[in-house]
Amino acid sequence: MKRFFPYPQLFLGLTFNWGAWVGWAATHGSMDYSIIAPLYTSGVTWTLVYDTLYAHQDKDDDRALGLYSTALTFGANPRPLLHALAAATGLQWLYVGHVAGLNEWMYGLGATAAYTHLAWQVQTAEFDNPHNLMERFRSNHTTGALLFGGIVAGKYFTGV
Repeated sequence: MKRFFPYPQLFLGLTFNWGAWVGWAATHGSMDYSIIAPLYTSGVTWTLVYDTLYAHQDKDDDRALGLYSTALTFGANPRPLLHALAAATGLQWLYVGHVAGLNEWMYGLGATAAYTHLAWQVQTAEFDNPHNLMERFRSNHTTGALLFGGIVAGKYFTGV
């Protein structure tokens, strides 16, 4: 994909997050597009953020080999675009919790914390420092844990 498409991280996001559709159908026996569509697209935008940070580690090699990546396509100052993608991710997370009927305060706390962590990754990324970028990439387990905590708390306190 990196040989033909300037946004291979988008392709990764579209394919990697397909499990949201499959998982929803498998556990619910139907599709609620008001929930699953923004859940899926939030995964795609999240992937664009974290994998673009990761791709900056390889950008010199990609350039030398004539390969594409969002690290190159987004240009010399990717931070504003990555912040916009992170914000889109966070807003979709909040929307999904609302339409799924989760406790908005408890879920909202977790989703907001997850978004804040994602925004921190973007803000503190040093785009020419592979060690810094790998730390940001690996810290996505924290982003996911914060979101998961919000889901559990939002479900537990539903109706409270």
